Amino acid sequence: MKEPFFTPSYFSSFHCLMGSCPDSCCKAGWEIPMDDNTIDKLRAIPSLGIDKNICPGSDDDTILRVNSDGVCPYLNSEGLCEMYIKSGMMGDVCSKHPRFYEEYYVGDDLAFTEAGISVSCPEAARIVLSATNSDYNQLAKPETEDDLLDFLLAARAKAFGLTPSQLIPYGELLQDEIDFGTLELPEGEIPDSEPIDVSNLCRFILDKTEILTPEWREYLESCGQGSHKHESKPLFDYLVFRFFLKAFNTEDILTECRLIVALYELSTSGDNLMETVRLVSKELEHDDFNLDLLREYLSQS
Repeated sequence: MKEPFFTPSYFSSFHCLMGSCPDSCCKAGWEIPMDDNTIDKLRAIPSLGIDKNICPGSDDDTILRVNSDGVCPYLNSEGLCEMYIKSGMMGDVCSKHPRFYEEYYVGDDLAFTEAGISVSCPEAARIVLSATNSDYNQLAKPETEDDLLDFLLAARAKAFGLTPSQLIPYGELLQDEIDFGTLELPEGEIPDSEPIDVSNLCRFILDKTEILTPEWREYLESCGQGSHKHESKPLFDYLVFRFFLKAFNTEDILTECRLIVALYELSTSGDNLMETVRLVSKELEHDDFNLDLLREYLSQS
C-alpha cells in the first residue's frame, strides 16, 4: 500500500477466524466479485472449475455463482476456502475483507490512504466495539495543503470527542463554514439535538432500499425497537472514522453527520448490540445503492 498510510491502532490485530467464524462472509448472500487476473490464474487448475462457478454481476463485473442460500461454491464443510487450499489464491475482494481502504487525492496526487476493518465481520466487530478513542489518534492529520481536506481532518478530530446527540448540530456549524468558505472550526459548547425518529427511518429503509436478509426485514418491520437502548462510544467513533471524510468529495458534511447518527441509532436500537451492529453494516454499510438512498432521505431532514 502506498504511503502515507494511516489506520486505527487496532487494524493490525485483526486475523480471520476462518473455519471457526460464527458467521462466515462466504455465506453472507453478497455478490462476490472476482478480478480478471485471479480468474486467469485459476483456470490453470481444472479441478476448481472456475468457469462454471462465475457469472456476470449486477455492476457488469464478474462474480462467483453462489447457491440459493447465498453460499460461495468454494466454501467447504469445514468452513474453509477450497479455492485457497488448492491454489493459494483468492479474489482481491476476498483477500481484503473485512478491511476497507479509502484514498484521498489532492488534484492528481494521492495525499494519503486510510484503512479500517468493517463491523459486518464478527471478529472485526469484537475488536472495534472494544476499541477506545485513543485507537484513532494515529490517523491522518491536517497536512495535505488542501484547505477543505485539512478542515475536515481537524473537524473529525474534534468529532471523536462529541456525543451522537451533538454531531448533527456540529455538522450544521461545519456546513455553514464550508458554504461560506471560511473553514474555521466552531468554538464553544456544541448543543444536543433531538434524536432521529428511528421508526420513520426504518419505514423508509423497508420501503425504498434493497433488503438482503429476512432478519433485516424483520428488524425493520419491528421499527428497530429493542427492549432497551444501547450506548456505544466505540461504535460512534467507528462511524465517524468510516464516513466523516466522505464529505471531502461532496462538500456536504451535514448529510454525512446525519448518516453517522442514523446508522448509530439503527445499530443501538436492537436487543443485541453486536448482532444489530453487524446486521446494519451488512445491509447498509456495504451497499452503496442503499447508502445513497439513505443520504438523499437524510439530506431532506
